[in-house]
Amino acid sequence: MSVFRKDRRAHGATAAIGVASPWADGGNLGSLVLSDVYGADIASRLPMSRGEALSIPAVSRARHLICSSIAQLPLIALSTTGQLATQPSWLYRSDSDVSPYARLLSTVDDLIFFGVSLWAVKRGADGYPLDAVWIPADQWTITDGNILVNDEPVDEREVILFDVPGYTGLLNVASRTLRGAIAIENAWISRVRNPVPLSVIKSTGQVQLEQDEIDTLLRTYNAARRSDDGSTAYMPPELELEDHGTADPELFISGRNSIRTDIASHLNIPTILLDGSPAEASLNYVTQDGTRSRFYVETIPFWLDPIVQRLSMDDCVPRGQRVRADFSEPLAQIPTPTGAPTED
Repeated sequence: MSVFRKDRRAHGATAAIGVASPWADGGNLGSLVLSDVYGADIASRLPMSRGEALSIPAVSRARHLICSSIAQLPLIALSTTGQLATQPSWLYRSDSDVSPYARLLSTVDDLIFFGVSLWAVKRGADGYPLDAVWIPADQWTITDGNILVNDEPVDEREVILFDVPGYTGLLNVASRTLRGAIAIENAWISRVRNPVPLSVIKSTGQVQLEQDEIDTLLRTYNAARRSDDGSTAYMPPELELEDHGTADPELFISGRNSIRTDIASHLNIPTILLDGSPAEASLNYVTQDGTRSRFYVETIPFWLDPIVQRLSMDDCVPRGQRVRADFSEPLAQIPTPTGAPTED
């Protein structure tokens, strides 16, 4: 089976996967199905979808920073004497309608969320790539050591597999952190929608309400306290309102900042780049250049090296050659206004 196809529908856009899959970007539908089948407790321990994870601001921010910073870097082939005069064309262009930038960005995105990514590759008579396209994560799998694309096994020469050794993806290793982040976000939203303390409406014993009357009363009261004049309520003599206190707002602030720190740790990115609280930034003062240096020394290599090292293997470039990313522009003291010159 040949997996190399040029159309965007095959490799440029993510197709839908079954709603019961926790890896599909189907919103909350997959989680709802899993909860119905396995119970809320088991479903809560399964990996969430990429779409759910991206709804967490810190995850979205970290993903955008890492992916865009790497995707803009030109890939170049080198030998022992330096940069090759004639570069392999597949490093800087594609015959498909998906740009090399999008191909590299999608590859890094896969590594972040799943720990693995796959390209379909078209080879020339000499066995080296002529073109390569990214395959969406929901269109392939590894079963019993074999790579299957659209449920069909493929020859290993038709694909290039990337992986981060020892890392199984954010959706797996940070499952509890991600669910905790969503729980804190939901609690914060609920607190904003209901700024008054937890209340209990009790009957004084003069009258007993039927269940439908109780439901109507609670709906009316909850709607009223979310209005602009919701700080004041009237209780008839037969009812009594009790205040059971409220959560400290600082709990939500510190909780949300802690989530940023945890996600930054999982993704190997400086916390300050995820825009933590001003108080945290002042306590951990660093220069802009220092943070930028840490990002390019500590963060970028973790995600980029698995890609360039794989592309440096003998099935991608001849022995004695290697593929690296060109950092001359982002690390320059005065970057070129129009960016690094690249072919297309």
